[in-house]
Amino acid sequence: MKILGVVVARRGSERLPGKVLRELAGEPMLLKVLARASHAERLSDLVVALPDCVNEDSTESLCRSSGYFCFRGAEYDILDRIFRTAIGYGADIVVPLRASCPLIDGPLIDSVIERLLETPVADWSTNRLPKLTFPRGLEVDAIRIEALRRAWQEDMHAGSRQYPESFLIRRPDLFRSVGLSHTHDLSHIPWHVCTLADLNRVRSIFTRLGDRSFTWKDALAVWETMPLEADHSDTYTETHWQSSDA
Repeated sequence: MKILGVVVARRGSERLPGKVLRELAGEPMLLKVLARASHAERLSDLVVALPDCVNEDSTESLCRSSGYFCFRGAEYDILDRIFRTAIGYGADIVVPLRASCPLIDGPLIDSVIERLLETPVADWSTNRLPKLTFPRGLEVDAIRIEALRRAWQEDMHAGSRQYPESFLIRRPDLFRSVGLSHTHDLSHIPWHVCTLADLNRVRSIFTRLGDRSFTWKDALAVWETMPLEADHSDTYTETHWQSSDA
């Protein structure tokens, strides 16, 4: 059985242009996401799914030179991009991941995958249901290829096709899910990177924990010592691995 991690990335961002290439602990954030996801022992392969547009050529070169596979597809139809990546790499189970979530945790990815493997009747497993109890930015879904194919065929809403899990959540009559919850609701914690303030908070965590491989619970311990109002927008000199941002 092939379990494929698909990291969805693109340089374009209205609120934080070029965010996947912004510096995080000495390297582009995208590479940090890939390194952390690669700690998931259940993943057979890890692929970066990029838009098929010219301004992503340098992103692909960065990934390939760092030893990661890439697939190019539709820029805004992310469901289509993920599905075609999955088919191209012969996946049986797909784990979509976002390049804007640098605290993603390998063991947590494994836990969600294991929930699916332990539940043969389920079409997908997720830590979003029955409700998200992990910090935002730690969302993980594991989707059987048959369920992903059906969502790809039947979801006709352009907006929801930007989120591969959206159709599965909306149609529990079609897709059987198994959930994974944390004992405490931590969904108020924003670990996804949408703005410079988000990025700088995550940078503070990496600065405190250093280069070692740390878990999301290690990050939580640091987070709980940080002032919630901290922004630190002027603390860092911005570094990009590309001279112009989409």
